Amino acid sequence: MRHFGARVSDRYRLDDLRIVVVENELLRITFLVDQGCDIIELLYKPKDVDFLWRSPQGVRRRKHFVPTEHNQRPFFDYYEGGWQVLFPHASTATEYAGTNLGFHGEAWGLPWDCEVLEDRVEQVTVRFWVRTVRMPFYLERIAVLRRGEPILRLHEVVINEGRKRLEFMWGHHPAFGPPFLDRDSILDAPAKKVLLGEEWHDWPVDRTGKDHRRLIPDKSNREVMKFLHELREGWVALTQPKLGLGVGLVFDPEVFSYVWLWHEFGYTKEYPWFGRSYVLGVEPHSSLPGARESGGRLLNLPGGAKMETDILAVVYEAPGISRISRSGKITPKRGK
Repeated sequence: MRHFGARVSDRYRLDDLRIVVVENELLRITFLVDQGCDIIELLYKPKDVDFLWRSPQGVRRRKHFVPTEHNQRPFFDYYEGGWQVLFPHASTATEYAGTNLGFHGEAWGLPWDCEVLEDRVEQVTVRFWVRTVRMPFYLERIAVLRRGEPILRLHEVVINEGRKRLEFMWGHHPAFGPPFLDRDSILDAPAKKVLLGEEWHDWPVDRTGKDHRRLIPDKSNREVMKFLHELREGWVALTQPKLGLGVGLVFDPEVFSYVWLWHEFGYTKEYPWFGRSYVLGVEPHSSLPGARESGGRLLNLPGGAKMETDILAVVYEAPGISRISRSGKITPKRGK
């Protein structure tokens, strides 16, 4: 097995669950193939920092697949942290097309298939795919990692294999935590508005002077959700200034029009966290929670049609950034 340049291994298992590891000189990324194709490691080697949060319960082996249900427990019972694909639904359960779409949809609860398409020193490419159980969707992601580049490239495809037009939600659910995340971390995004509860605020600094980029814990007895609106470009970045290190997500805002921000800074003292979690979810989504019930924005495909998009995870060394291009190029902030 090659131990230099870009490389891939699909020989390993974690508690008898298949994993695929892709890495180069800078990054190591681990996909939990048998459990939603979750990304459970995004490690930056030069500073030995894994950006992703890991739940205190760890990875729990489960049945061949977990049926989607109306309550949140199936998801949280097996949620190990990391980065999930939420598809074809996200957030609270709903009824659609004669079936129940449970909390955060189906893709996270299914084992995926995979194959290595390319294994060269200069680039590795892995294809992952799954078919949902209650809806006739085919979902595919192709992961690419190039030699010497701190960028994970994901090309994703959805196909409606049914014979009627279907609506769906599509989201990414990466969760970031310590040692990377702390109260000095800063979130940057080219948004105009942020929704907190039922209140609209200017982004990043509202009329009260509150800077929503700063991750200072609020006084709360439960998680805090915020939603970024009116994105001028498709990127969001989280920087830890003391480390001079950050990670950004680049996406198509025509597909992922919102960014959900999940703040859980030890707030929840009961199930599922019991005060043990310090985590920030930075989640590009096609829709807002409850979109089906409220008549909000949903994606849709006629029978036999497909939709394709790209999402990048970009790691950078900088005390702050002002922009990430569609190709992943970082523009650092000027001054101190």
